[in-house]
Amino acid sequence: MNKASLVISLVSLCLASVAYWRSGGKQDVQALGREVEALRAKQKELAESVAQSVAAAYERSRKRLQVAREQLRQLKDEAVEGLEQHIKQAQEQLEALAQRLEDGAKSAKDATVAAARSVEEGIAMRVRRVEARATLLQAKAKATRAVGVAGKRDFLRAEQLLEQATGLLRNARETLGDDHAYDQLLDAVKLALREATTAVRAQAEDARKKIEQVLADTDRLVSTLESDEAKAAKQAS
Repeated sequence: MNKASLVISLVSLCLASVAYWRSGGKQDVQALGREVEALRAKQKELAESVAQSVAAAYERSRKRLQVAREQLRQLKDEAVEGLEQHIKQAQEQLEALAQRLEDGAKSAKDATVAAARSVEEGIAMRVRRVEARATLLQAKAKATRAVGVAGKRDFLRAEQLLEQATGLLRNARETLGDDHAYDQLLDAVKLALREATTAVRAQAEDARKKIEQVLADTDRLVSTLESDEAKAAKQAS
């Protein structure tokens, strides 16, 4: 009895399936197939859009590195005393990062969307930090010259150099954008520049000492950036 019932059930299911197919089931299956194909097309379009976005981001980073490379080259040519080692290390780290960028750009083609974005964003942050460091070294070069001219009591020229250094500091902060890891150190340099400029304008006896504080605070910030890039490079290798 159970076997007979099972056979009857199967026959009924087959008849019902045939009836469903004849009454429009074929169209339903075809519609579902079209929806699946449309979804696949959208996924492919999204993946291509993300790939283009990541590629554009890498290109922006390349341009940032080129700007930093040129800044460092100019500083090296100027041969400002006290910057030699910082410039050398920045150049070495920049070129290593440039190679890492190219490797990341190539691997992005085969990586998942999330992985490609994550790698690119990490490299972009390091690139901005290298560019900001190059700008800070330019600011330090200005402050170094200000020490010399202030010692000769050329306070007008010293003030001009400090104002230029202040502008460069502002540029470095803008380069870092939403990267707030160095806010306190940046604020310290900003305060030191303000106090040095005030002392120079007043032709104060401690004007040179105030400018030397700018150099010390800038060195602390640059050294921190150097150390952080070294750690990031080690983690990425």
